Amino acid sequence: MDHQVGKSIDDPDAYPVFYRLKQGTVKSLPNGNQQYQYAAGRGGDCQLFFEVEPIGRRIVRWSSAGSERDCVIPVAAPRS
Repeated sequence: MDHQVGKSIDDPDAYPVFYRLKQGTVKSLPNGNQQYQYAAGRGGDCQLFFEVEPIGRRIVRWSSAGSERDCVIPVAAPRS
């Protein structure tokens, strides 16, 4: 998911577009960015959030909410 940072939220290769996730709310943040919410996972019980800067529509941050069962997001291996 860290590879999504820097991509346009509209890019065909962006996670929510590529996997055709159901978009939820779009919320304005105090810093001027917008937070896009998507339903992910088998039952749509995992919530993915992408913070997007409005001018270039680039993803600057992501987060998720849901149980480990609902949100299976691989974590990068620690560097040695």
